[in-house]
Amino acid sequence: MDQNATRATLAFLLSTAFRELFGARNLVIEHSFGDGYFSHRDNWNEITADEIQALETLMRNWLTSDTPLYLGTMPKREIMARFREAGLKNKPAILKKWKVDPVPTIHVGHHFDYRIEPMSTDKAELQVFQLKKYDRGLLLRFPSLLVPHKILPQPERPKLFSIIEEYENWGRIMQTESIPQLNRCIKDGIKKLVWIAEGLHEKKIINIADKITAGFSSKRVIAIAGPSSSGKTTFAKRLSIQLNVNGFTTTEISMDDYFVDRDKIPIGSGGKQDFESFEVVDVGLLTERVSGLLQGRPIPRRRYDFSRGIGSDTGKFLQLRDREFILIEGIHALNPRLTHHLAGGNVQKIYVSAMTQLNVDADHRVSTSDNRLLRRVVRDHKFRGYSPEETLERWPSVRRGEEKNIFPFQEEADYMFNSALVYEFSVLSKIAKPLLKSVPQSSPAYADAHRLGTLVSFFEPLAVHKVPGISILREFIGNSEFSY
Repeated sequence: MDQNATRATLAFLLSTAFRELFGARNLVIEHSFGDGYFSHRDNWNEITADEIQALETLMRNWLTSDTPLYLGTMPKREIMARFREAGLKNKPAILKKWKVDPVPTIHVGHHFDYRIEPMSTDKAELQVFQLKKYDRGLLLRFPSLLVPHKILPQPERPKLFSIIEEYENWGRIMQTESIPQLNRCIKDGIKKLVWIAEGLHEKKIINIADKITAGFSSKRVIAIAGPSSSGKTTFAKRLSIQLNVNGFTTTEISMDDYFVDRDKIPIGSGGKQDFESFEVVDVGLLTERVSGLLQGRPIPRRRYDFSRGIGSDTGKFLQLRDREFILIEGIHALNPRLTHHLAGGNVQKIYVSAMTQLNVDADHRVSTSDNRLLRRVVRDHKFRGYSPEETLERWPSVRRGEEKNIFPFQEEADYMFNSALVYEFSVLSKIAKPLLKSVPQSSPAYADAHRLGTLVSFFEPLAVHKVPGISILREFIGNSEFSY
């Protein structure tokens, strides 16, 4: 089962059901949230419980009846004319950028839309979903990556929802909610938007630094966690600068340097070593060393040799000074199995992730995980010696590790930071496009490469030199003013 295809098709059915029942094309499938997509009316009028029940009933009727659900194509001129007749602007703008003719489409009954990613016509698989009222809109919920055939109870994530919605509101104010809007900004002159986006990052980091320094007397350990390619390392460096501004210093400890030796890494599903597992961290040694620092003792500086798969002390030492924080960064840094032991649990915890507010159009959101995946494709090619094909093939394992070891602990964070930049896709697209084209059609990764290649083709490219030297994006594209 291709869960991405299933989710994309269910989103199409939800949008279509909304138009069928309520006449207006004003449902916005806004962003991923937990194990689903959050959607709302474009005017934010509340979607009622009765309306949600009617939507789910119609969707299930389509999936259990002989209503045709099929994939097709349509001449570009015809589909453009029909979208314009319906008063749509974003879809024709996307089609202008998309160099295909005829255009791939999906149909249910007499309704249709363009198909910019793989979609499914397997009605049996599509029946595993749930519509649930949330805030003023609704959640379209799916099975998780770890349990693919049932809907699990949804944990409350008010902190995560709040920060995502904050950035969505910012996008509305800046008129950069969709790719066509961003493309217009780039054509009209992007410099001010880059400054504003980077300024927003700086403001958020300053606010976090101010709150952290207020808690210095009781909480000298800062733990920073987040999923792959979130920009945790650059965030940590910029946070350190703002803590310096406030009169504090930091000593940084990477959890990667406390990995167990490679021969001790546990075997996961599929008989391969699970490098995303919590057990890769030598928690006993790490907590012992942090305790030593807090008690005023020097500790050996440690480094992990990834080429040999061995960690060792370097012969150099760390010692905590007055007005100095210990800053620990790693994907497991919010796991209570670690934080409950660090400094007796007196830890200030930060969650970092790239949560884009962009949509392709009202019916198609830009995936947050795709944002991180494009960052990783570019970074791995430039700095880690991995081909785009290797990165794409490894990504499903990375995502399962995130679902198991990172996302369940998001709400443990005292502070959340969204590392996404509204303009970054325009920079990444220019670099990623030839990399994605290099993946051969015979590769298992080709479908993802083609899907991402389609997505990046919608963006007006932006020159790399427009990106400031201390931007989080520089961690992935190179020429950062920070050393890594």
